[in-house]
Amino acid sequence: MSVENPVGHHLAFDVDPSSFDEILARLDSAGVPYGNDLREPDNGWTDHPLCPRGPYFTGDAGNLYEVMSPE
Repeated sequence: MSVENPVGHHLAFDVDPSSFDEILARLDSAGVPYGNDLREPDNGWTDHPLCPRGPYFTGDAGNLYEVMSPE
């Protein structure tokens, strides 16, 4: 989505374990920092308080993404 004056949103996705692994590999490959703590968004950790794996990362438009996996 392209808008003239983007405002960041929080988007969360619940994905299966293999999709999670693919997403994490793409983030690593692109050098996108991620982390499990919004105060340290680049700590590289993927543990999450609500599920086994779930990092946050920010996109170019300022959106905060959260990807969670049950395994």
